[in-house]
Amino acid sequence: FTIIMIKTSDMPKAVWEADYHRVFLDLCVEQTLVGNKPGTHFSKEGWRNILKSFQEQTGAMYDRMQLKNHWDTMSRQWKIWSRLVQCSLMNWDPETNTFGASDEEWANYLQENPRAGQFRHKEVPHADKLSIIFSGVIEPGETYTPPSRKKLLRHRSESPQLQEYEVNWIDNKTAQTLDVAKLMSDGMLQESPVCVEIESAKRKYCIGECIESLDAMKEVEEGSDLYLFALDQFLKREYREIFLELKKPSLKIAWLQRLRSASLSVGVEPTTFCLGNRRSIH
Repeated sequence: FTIIMIKTSDMPKAVWEADYHRVFLDLCVEQTLVGNKPGTHFSKEGWRNILKSFQEQTGAMYDRMQLKNHWDTMSRQWKIWSRLVQCSLMNWDPETNTFGASDEEWANYLQENPRAGQFRHKEVPHADKLSIIFSGVIEPGETYTPPSRKKLLRHRSESPQLQEYEVNWIDNKTAQTLDVAKLMSDGMLQESPVCVEIESAKRKYCIGECIESLDAMKEVEEGSDLYLFALDQFLKREYREIFLELKKPSLKIAWLQRLRSASLSVGVEPTTFCLGNRRSIH
């Protein structure tokens, strides 16, 4: 998505276009997986790595405070989404990516949580990656489907007096404009619009595709403990999606190692089944 931030001081403005946001989000995932986010925020080393890599990859000389402001924006967005899907009355269905709540139930929920209206017809963008960096669990015992890839068409606003602008998400199917600005800041209720058109495309995340990607990773020896552990994780759809969305082999390995460490700490052992010389997962 596109977020435009204007600094009210003498510092240059930070313009968060879709590519900049994607780079920043991927860097946050990377630093989370390598252990540079010990708590709710990145360590000094983590921020240094993010800042250096962001400047190198984008050419935008944003400072740490500008990146931190964008981090806070993503955090607020994730909290709104997490609270919404965890509400049992809203009946979130992870298979269809829709809510089963009635109009009356939506009205009641939005009275107390007005900023959640942006997600009535469209889930939070990049839910899989946000879940990694914010250690979010959608619902205990439940799975969810991360957002499909989206093609963004941006139109800039012409109101420089605001620090962060309103972003409207337009559902191609319903042509309904959804207000996203309210997630940006508690004090921003009437913002200038920046319209973003979203074109969704579904992707299948099959076990075979995951195994093919795993086999292509020379760093993971076939038949090793990590390899067999990965096969077990591919039984879960949300894990298949995260694995395939992580493009760098180093990130995939770091993520698998993190999962394995967590499973070993609670005494969960792998349960991969084999048929002949070829491993088979059911």
